[in-house]
Amino acid sequence: MKLGKVSNSQMIKEINQQKVLRLIYTEGPIARVDLAGKTGLTQQTITNIVNRLLSENLILETTPTSNGGRRRPIPLVINSRNMYAIGIELAIKYVRGTLMDFQNNSVKEVTEFVPRYENEEHPMEYIFKVIDQLLEHVPDQEGLKGIGFSIQGLVNSNKGTVIYSPGLRWRDFPLKKKLMDRYGLPIYLENDANLLAIVESLNGKLASSEQSIVFKFDYGIGSAMVINRQLLHGANYVAGELGHYKAFTGSDAIACHCGAKGCLTTFASISGLKRNAGFTLEEFSKKVRANDLETMELFEKIQGAIAKAIANVITLFNPEHILFTGRFMDKIGDLLIPLIKKEVLALIPDSCRNVKIIVLDETPDESRSAAGLVMNHFFNVPFNEFY
Repeated sequence: MKLGKVSNSQMIKEINQQKVLRLIYTEGPIARVDLAGKTGLTQQTITNIVNRLLSENLILETTPTSNGGRRRPIPLVINSRNMYAIGIELAIKYVRGTLMDFQNNSVKEVTEFVPRYENEEHPMEYIFKVIDQLLEHVPDQEGLKGIGFSIQGLVNSNKGTVIYSPGLRWRDFPLKKKLMDRYGLPIYLENDANLLAIVESLNGKLASSEQSIVFKFDYGIGSAMVINRQLLHGANYVAGELGHYKAFTGSDAIACHCGAKGCLTTFASISGLKRNAGFTLEEFSKKVRANDLETMELFEKIQGAIAKAIANVITLFNPEHILFTGRFMDKIGDLLIPLIKKEVLALIPDSCRNVKIIVLDETPDESRSAAGLVMNHFFNVPFNEFY
């Protein structure tokens, strides 16, 4: 929810309301007394906030259950039946979109496959085509709260620009402005790894964690750090570039597309594996499972490099949880992850060994995650919204 210039008292009022609204979304059904306990606000303040939210039709009261003849407090839930978000996954070979309601139900999905992007404006044709199709299926246009994007590349989510995405032929591309000019809706952009961290921290596998790191091994390699429940973007919005951690040495330290040598992504990603070792991910998986001697040697180098990189990140940031995902892990994680876990735990200091390691069974649909980005912004009030 975007807020304009306000007084200090109005700022506090809005922050408190958003804290309550977010709690109802993440933990509802929840009673007023529990909201007071979790937020530290007085019962009267909670009553005032809840009454405002009820009058704005943002929340609903549900039927209380009886307890030994005594009525229990009335639980509150988000009125999500007429609230919608569009999520777009912007990939190199396709654009996928999903229209979702705020109960995480998919209303409509659309995918447009791309033979090749010819210039920087070409991706916009596919984006417009997907969004226009989804808009035809929105039951209530007033209930559409925005469009979220998952983008493989460097993204300035504050400015709404794509800093760099070679596959899309974009550098400092003003994607948010182009979309707002056409649709007049809130537009939210995020790097794919950062987006996954946001969504999993909101109501997924990392919901209980205050300090976590997501590692995504896919066409490239990305990571995202959540510190005190806040995503760490970095000064130039490029924090989490694990793919360019210098992981290989000697004759294995070959040139990376970033201009340096020895980057993790040169072998431990789908693109790097194909470019520098000549394997598709499927071919690599088959040869490893067949115990091909030469392939197993590469597998061990990749496993060792990943383990050392992650052990160093854990030692530096001391997270409660780390999470693995990505198509690289979908395909070969059953072999890699147990070895990585063992080596990571051997490499990190005792003080960090309580870290919990989570592996997603399957890489999430990023268009659904992008819709979740809209929901996260709707229920969140960053302090930098006040100026």
